[in-house]
Amino acid sequence: MADTIVIDDVVKEVNTYLKHNPELISATVNRTEVFLDKHTKPITKVKGRYPQAHTLLSNVVQGFAPEWNELGALQIEHKILKDYHQKVNFAIVPAEILGSYFAELYAEDKSPEDMPISKYIIENELLPKVIDNLDYLSVNGDYDAANLDVFGNSMDGIDNILTDIKAGTPGTDHTAFHIPLSALTDSNIVEQVTSFERQLPSKFKKMGVIKKVFMSENNVERYILDYEDTFGQNKFQDNQLKTRLGKREIVGIPGMDSDHIFATTENNFRRLIDVFDKPQITDVQKQDYKVKIFMEFWKGYDFLINEMVFISNYADARYGLGSTALNQKYFGIDGVTP
Repeated sequence: MADTIVIDDVVKEVNTYLKHNPELISATVNRTEVFLDKHTKPITKVKGRYPQAHTLLSNVVQGFAPEWNELGALQIEHKILKDYHQKVNFAIVPAEILGSYFAELYAEDKSPEDMPISKYIIENELLPKVIDNLDYLSVNGDYDAANLDVFGNSMDGIDNILTDIKAGTPGTDHTAFHIPLSALTDSNIVEQVTSFERQLPSKFKKMGVIKKVFMSENNVERYILDYEDTFGQNKFQDNQLKTRLGKREIVGIPGMDSDHIFATTENNFRRLIDVFDKPQITDVQKQDYKVKIFMEFWKGYDFLINEMVFISNYADARYGLGSTALNQKYFGIDGVTP
């Protein structure tokens, strides 16, 4: 009976519990919104795959000579973004509360889906739990098509997405831009975040299009403590959650377990949905005494252009996209180390 009401208090006393406690209090702490949704822009009407293309134009300006000398080439690159089909199947049996402390929430004159206990569960427990689950999946989801009925496997979260685009083969896959750093410690994290910022391609620094640096919530806490130990009460270092050089916002992602530090342009980080940004009940069916709640929606996160995702690299000295040709193509820089 894992998907229906489970009543532990099976003995109803003369003075029912609800007379002294008119409202049930949820023992769970569920999120009211998906954290990443605040930092992404939506792409709507996507069911599964979303083809995306971007263009690159090489340099075109040259010195004047009175003859035609063609310079410049337009290149088109493509990527398939995707979201994932999600569902919720949850059952409520209002009759299960009869004989319990909560029997007053059973109303014989109402249909099962309109009973106070049903409404309480849907509004105060089910819908917030769905948002809470999606918040977890958006970060830690690990898509597994063979085990979709196991929680955690219905979509890829940002941690997996970053790992995948970081591990891609240069020239074959669309890979992220690597920035070499030392392994993070409690006493060097401010130094390493500053190093990350200094190694962003100069073109993007000048344009001011990178406004946030993302990392785990735990690493943000380490950053704050190291910042305090490093600068104390220095009045010139008065905003711990802004980077020291570009004054970019440092964003801690709740639930992220990895040491990924990443940044991208404002328009590059996307969430893919079909119609609803927040999941909604799509159907309610009655079967005997059971109320079946159906929810169905699409959700996913991705980057439009992987090459414009700048990510920490703790493994080696690789800098950039893995080849001089790719670094030149996207950023006009030479070499694969800074």
